[in-house]
Amino acid sequence: MSRRGGRRVVLRGRGRPVSAFTAVMCAVAVPVAVVALPGTAAAGDSAAYVFAPGAKTVQGAVTSTDAAELKAGETYRSSIEAGVRGTGLGSGSGAKGAAGTRYYRVDLDGSSDTYVSAVAVPKVGADVKVAFNDSISVTLQDRQGNRCDSEVAAFRSAEYPRPIAATAERVVREGGGRCQDAGTYDVVVARKTAPDSTRERWDLELSVSSEPALKSPPATTGPGAWPSASPRTPAGIPSERRGGTGFNDAQSLRQGVWKDRIRPGQTLFYRVPLDWGQQLFTEAELGTSAGDAHRTGFVPSALSVALYNPARTQVTSKDASYGGEASVAALDSLPPVAYENRYLSRADEAGVRFAGWYYLKVSLTPEMKGTFGNKESGLTLRLTVQGDAVSAPAYVRDPGAFQVTDADRAAAESGSVQGGDSSLPSAGGQGGGQAAQGGSGRANRMTVVGIAGIGTGSVLVLGLGVWTYVARRRASAGW
Repeated sequence: MSRRGGRRVVLRGRGRPVSAFTAVMCAVAVPVAVVALPGTAAAGDSAAYVFAPGAKTVQGAVTSTDAAELKAGETYRSSIEAGVRGTGLGSGSGAKGAAGTRYYRVDLDGSSDTYVSAVAVPKVGADVKVAFNDSISVTLQDRQGNRCDSEVAAFRSAEYPRPIAATAERVVREGGGRCQDAGTYDVVVARKTAPDSTRERWDLELSVSSEPALKSPPATTGPGAWPSASPRTPAGIPSERRGGTGFNDAQSLRQGVWKDRIRPGQTLFYRVPLDWGQQLFTEAELGTSAGDAHRTGFVPSALSVALYNPARTQVTSKDASYGGEASVAALDSLPPVAYENRYLSRADEAGVRFAGWYYLKVSLTPEMKGTFGNKESGLTLRLTVQGDAVSAPAYVRDPGAFQVTDADRAAAESGSVQGGDSSLPSAGGQGGGQAAQGGSGRANRMTVVGIAGIGTGSVLVLGLGVWTYVARRRASAGW
């Protein structure tokens, strides 16, 4: 990661007319079509990313002139094609019209800090190939082409498809120079694709979040010192909580020990509320029972863990290799959440700059399949939230996603993916829309299966009814 309705069907045939009974049986023989509900994954596709429910679909433009508007406090669906083969053209004048670049625009005020995020969602499967430097980038620039900020998210050494996210920011500060004024800004989303990589379209989830200004001028230097020693790892019998498919159905967690199952090529998402003054310490362990215990071998970078802040900016990450014994990926210690952290020079430390939901993305490489078998493996998460919550900065208005509410704490306590009102909005600017409406990806898929069952059952009941009716007609008519 680097900064930068109804219709009647009449059946006809040769000779004698088709009976009502036959017609119904034909209907029963036809498979029932199942359509996934908005924001859910299709039944049977357990790896599908659950998008924000109600997210508006927007088409990215090939030039800034035709760019569609993205509004702060809303989430959108879009897509992006691969660039010109072998070039991976990105943003800039030389890339105008290239399939790998899409333009959007945002209207910003002159006081709020703004974060524009793009989550790239490539298709998942054994036939999908991505390369080390395949990436998605987000650039925010003014109308004169001056770059405010840019970030690139790439697959790197873990060369397998999974959601990746990049965020560009506009931070207002005294003496900040460019990109400080109110006005229209361009959002440039670019995809880089290697010549041998799969060139299918990637889906995009775009979101814009706005952090209000403070009532009084803030300090412009980061904290000089903070406790960096890792606390004692939480112990006890782990409780089971199932991870989600993305930011919208991420499983809520609190401090403690949690267990889940993960299979090769799968990515799971969790979220933890972090308030002002609190630190998060995270360990993810792949157990000794990983895959087939009778196999031996070694898989480098088998387990990957990444932490994202409430603006969906990646803060830090860690990989762990696997050789059959328990393997742990522990994230580096970070400072307590503080507004002033944004002025720290290190990107990971500057990332913990506001309160809210912090997201954990845990991935298991598909290479585990060839070495240890295509089986689910035990995953243990040990989370420590250290420090008492302190008073929030004096914002000029409600900070939206950048706070921890009582509902957030209750969601973390219960493990609900539906609670918590400070999540990024789903579509209409209301906090918590993604979590509140989205629910679990697994639960949503069960809903689709249930609908399919209802449809099939209704046809069968109708068939039995018509069968009985026809039988009686034949008896009365002497057939």
